[in-house]
Amino acid sequence: MAFPKSMAALIALLVLTSCMEIGPAVKSPAPLDSVQPIDAPDPAVIFANANGSGDVKYKEGYFGSGDTRLHYVEAGKGPLIIFYHGFPSFWYSWFDQMEALKGRYRVVAVDALGSGLSAKPHHLESYDIANLASQLDALSRHLGGDEKYILIGHDWGSVLALSYAQAYPDRLHKVVGMSAPPLNLFLKHAATDKEQQRRNQYMQRFRATTLEMLGSSNAIETVRVSSYGKLVERGDLSLGEFELFNNALSSNEMLYAAMNWYRANIPPFEEVTDADLWPGPDAKITMPGLFVWGEEDQVFVPALIDQVENAGPDMRTIRLNGINHWTSMQQPERATKAIIEFLEK
Repeated sequence: MAFPKSMAALIALLVLTSCMEIGPAVKSPAPLDSVQPIDAPDPAVIFANANGSGDVKYKEGYFGSGDTRLHYVEAGKGPLIIFYHGFPSFWYSWFDQMEALKGRYRVVAVDALGSGLSAKPHHLESYDIANLASQLDALSRHLGGDEKYILIGHDWGSVLALSYAQAYPDRLHKVVGMSAPPLNLFLKHAATDKEQQRRNQYMQRFRATTLEMLGSSNAIETVRVSSYGKLVERGDLSLGEFELFNNALSSNEMLYAAMNWYRANIPPFEEVTDADLWPGPDAKITMPGLFVWGEEDQVFVPALIDQVENAGPDMRTIRLNGINHWTSMQQPERATKAIIEFLEK
């Protein structure tokens, strides 16, 4: 497929071929200051505490420094749950699930490396999935010592969570992936399935997108509206929440940094080798696992989704009819119910 002549055309193509949904022409509020010192309060935390239920409040913290710094938000006490979001998002995408679980668990949502208030290093090695998993493991030990914990991820966060479960079998009680399979299953399938390759051409275009290309287009606004417009239209996101997501994706540099996950981990599909299938071609998930899938999601072919249930001896898949890619935010009570039933089983 020929490379579009402009970034605007590229983003339009990505919208049609990826997980994003075209929404209404939601006017973006003026973004808040995107460059915040480490001691400045996160506007999303302020919003969460103003709109959350009960007396359990949210607080933020940082782990690491410089190019390894991760920003996270937590609430509650009890067994540790870490939430990891995907592209293009930030920690607040888990607000509904945190609200439902904060009375019984210590819930911690992370701003992924390259997103939100976490570091945005330029070198791709930082975004390599093995390094991301090592960083996640260090964060989990910082939060909960050597105790096992529960890990829940969506989109790229799901890829990381399920792959982490394969590589660190002794660290988790349970794992939940939403909307994306582990890396080894995905790349192995994409290497030979032409329809999967067609659906995921946007990943290859993300790899080729430069900061200069983003700067000469209206990419930020297009991604915002295509990602979150339908959620606002359906009432799954308020305008106040929409403003928070705009703030978390308020510059071309932030969008470029988030795309580094693709550059670091998705090779050209025809060049996939066993070395790309981290943590190994045949790695399995040994702890109880749940995969939550929206049946209207078009990112992955059905044959690949069917394989996720075979990713481990105690994996099961729940399919949500009428739900697209945003399983944590579109009718969020449905995914939340599935998670709670899985955790309390």
